[in-house]
Amino acid sequence: MSTAKRFLAALDGKPGTGDKIGMKKPRRRKKSAHYTVPLLLLAGVILLLILGVDESTAPMDDTYIHLVYGRSLFTSAPLCFNGAEPSSGFTSPLWLLPSALASLAGTALAPTVLMILSLLAAGSALLILPPFTGILLLMTGPFFFHASSGMETALSCLAVVAVWRCVRDGTGVKVSSFILMGAFLVRPELAVLAIPLVLSMKERTPGNILRLMAPSLIIGLLWMLWNIHTIGLPLPSTFYAKQPVSWLTSAGAGLPGLLKGLLVTSPLLLFAAAVSITELLRSKGKKRPEVSMALVPLLLFALSLCVQPNSFFQMRYYVPALTAAVLATGHWLGGLRRRRLNVFILAVSMLPGLYIFAGRRVDASYDVYSIDVRPAQYLSSVASPAQTVAAADIGAVKWITDMEILDLDGLVTAERLPGSSKEGWQWISDRSDYLLAFPGQYSGLLAEAGDSLEFLIGFRSDRNVICGSDSVALWRIN
Repeated sequence: MSTAKRFLAALDGKPGTGDKIGMKKPRRRKKSAHYTVPLLLLAGVILLLILGVDESTAPMDDTYIHLVYGRSLFTSAPLCFNGAEPSSGFTSPLWLLPSALASLAGTALAPTVLMILSLLAAGSALLILPPFTGILLLMTGPFFFHASSGMETALSCLAVVAVWRCVRDGTGVKVSSFILMGAFLVRPELAVLAIPLVLSMKERTPGNILRLMAPSLIIGLLWMLWNIHTIGLPLPSTFYAKQPVSWLTSAGAGLPGLLKGLLVTSPLLLFAAAVSITELLRSKGKKRPEVSMALVPLLLFALSLCVQPNSFFQMRYYVPALTAAVLATGHWLGGLRRRRLNVFILAVSMLPGLYIFAGRRVDASYDVYSIDVRPAQYLSSVASPAQTVAAADIGAVKWITDMEILDLDGLVTAERLPGSSKEGWQWISDRSDYLLAFPGQYSGLLAEAGDSLEFLIGFRSDRNVICGSDSVALWRIN
């Protein structure tokens, strides 16, 4: 047997319950095949670390925000970013738990620990999938990018896989209700997955629907009350802080940038997903599980398009939808006679996207280190933790310096949220000792500040893939 055939044979997984309709009983395979794909993920991430290993290896920028909130859970002021002032600048309550665990490793090691926990979440998602579906997910560039990002993205993919299996297998209401609650706590927009779960119920009675929704409704109400308590609005401040602009223009951002990113990931994957969704919707008798499974990727793509928080269309917000597209594709491939060949063709078509996003992963770490970590380290050497810095990217600054933060974007400073009541420069200067900001992005604020700023130092990045700007500067406020 050739090497290629052995590789395909190792990935020839057992189809799911929904895949077995009308098919012959699959051959037995070794349990070790289940571990093939997660081990490939581990090997790939280790290779990236070896290629880019130095002090610039850093997680994504928002990782530090969750670390700060996670660390607060061990203090007398939980969920407070600054002192004892409550705030709602986090998007994933469930990710606060591993963030809190990672924070115990200390300032220097905690980001690495959280990246490892992110990798474990991604590996778990691959482990519970049939290997031939897992290899397609592993080859999806944005998934690989975020597998060790230290953010909640990999955990959200695991939540999507868990909900998909509940829909496919007709899992009982009790188990499904807590999986739905977990998905909601990973990322609030994943609550939309309640729709396919309800439609796939064997006994869709008002009582069962209420049992399914109850845990999510209760925890959602508590979260909403917390948000109202902190900023006076029902959703986390992250949904209001980034003011959207037109996404129909700009080649690097907006809709053109999104389409480019999706096509780079794999045009064949999108085509295969579209075919598989169509086949599910056309299933004989419109069976509830099949129709519900088709809704999972459709709803996630539609929701991501509607609620992504800014105009840059960061691919992180589409990774759960891409995961659902892979699941639908794997389900469709499970019913084909030449599954191995089709998986191989799809996997090969995804190699360019995997290569590009793997490179971006290394560049993103360097970018975050250059624009977020290094400025925070320098600020820590010249300022006192008792002082206040007005900053744009606040996570690394707070984590490293432990200074009071005045957030220019409003994540933890409600007075700076977009709107008619947004406070200006005079309000900022009265409360801050330093200003750390992107000169281009905040040119208007700098013009308003005038001579009240004393330039200290600037930092640059030649790999602008994550922070939105290639330079940041630090000023002392006179």
